[in-house]
Amino acid sequence: MDLKPLIAALSTILALLLVESDGPGDRLADEQVSTPSLSLVLALLGVAVRQGASLPRALGVVGGLLPGPYGLRMVRVAHLLGRGNGWDLSWSGAIGDPDYGQSMRVLADCLEPSWRLGSSPLTRIETTLRQLDHHARSVLARATATITVRLLVPTGLCILPAFVLIGVIPCIAAFVGGMS
Repeated sequence: MDLKPLIAALSTILALLLVESDGPGDRLADEQVSTPSLSLVLALLGVAVRQGASLPRALGVVGGLLPGPYGLRMVRVAHLLGRGNGWDLSWSGAIGDPDYGQSMRVLADCLEPSWRLGSSPLTRIETTLRQLDHHARSVLARATATITVRLLVPTGLCILPAFVLIGVIPCIAAFVGGMS
């Protein structure tokens, strides 16, 4: 199977989503590259597997397209799996990474049943994507609720004195003045 169309498609997607270009003088070599979104990595792995790539091949191709140490970790795992090493041994270095270990743990947990049982990883990838989406939405909802309270209290404290000075005091003064 020829993976050149897959590699071209993945390269285009990554170029559009991950790479920031300053024009001719690109600064990527001088800057520290940010960690790619785990959802994006899982989606790219799903595309590679749908195109018929094996798990090690998909990890290697996607990891090779990702910038920085994150992609290198994935390529290393693919290389170790391809050489016949066990699942735990292959992922141990990536999972132990202080910067990317948590993300690599999610990837390993998502793909492990497929590796051990020989089933398609697509269902697990889609389930993990849904879980990540649900988690992101719940984090966003909590942040929205927090910022609403933080904005409402100062606004109320600013409006209340104005309401008292403009609305309540003149009414009381008119009432008292009308009684005399």
